[in-house]
Amino acid sequence: MQRSCGIFREKNTPENVQVVIDEAGRLTNLVNDMLDMSKLQAGVMEKNDTVYNLTESIESVLERYNKLKEQDGYCIHFEYDGKVQVKADEYKIYQVIYNLINNAINYTGKDKTVWVRQKISGDKVRIEVTDSGDGIAKEALPYVWDRYYKVDKTHKRAVMGTGLGLSIVKIYWNFIMPDTVW
Repeated sequence: MQRSCGIFREKNTPENVQVVIDEAGRLTNLVNDMLDMSKLQAGVMEKNDTVYNLTESIESVLERYNKLKEQDGYCIHFEYDGKVQVKADEYKIYQVIYNLINNAINYTGKDKTVWVRQKISGDKVRIEVTDSGDGIAKEALPYVWDRYYKVDKTHKRAVMGTGLGLSIVKIYWNFIMPDTVW
């Protein structure tokens, strides 16, 4: 790898080009999330509910982490009773699940293990995302949903987060399920 004026130059391999494409998409999504958050808070966003397979959507989220699993040894388990169809805003649920998994990956323990569980109980579906990290101090719990709040400024994984992930989760979830108690 050559270094010139503070910029790393690598060959334009398909993998590197894909990383650039993925990051451009991620930044576009981040900007769209911020715009959506503003629309939600202003009360001008509409729900886009459709019937879709939630289990397959979660599997799609998990596919985004295949490289991380391959290269860095992360182990992400997905347990579910059966595939389930739901009527909801698929994009917002996808973002909620993605942000919860991403947060778990960032703060998991030395064993780099994350569990995602989909549990069906009657006509309800519960999604749990857990990691093997140290957890969050009780006094910090009320603040983890605030924009830009980070309990621990040092991630286990060398990724710079925006501090918006859990804030997006709360704002989207309150839009989807307004009677949720936090």
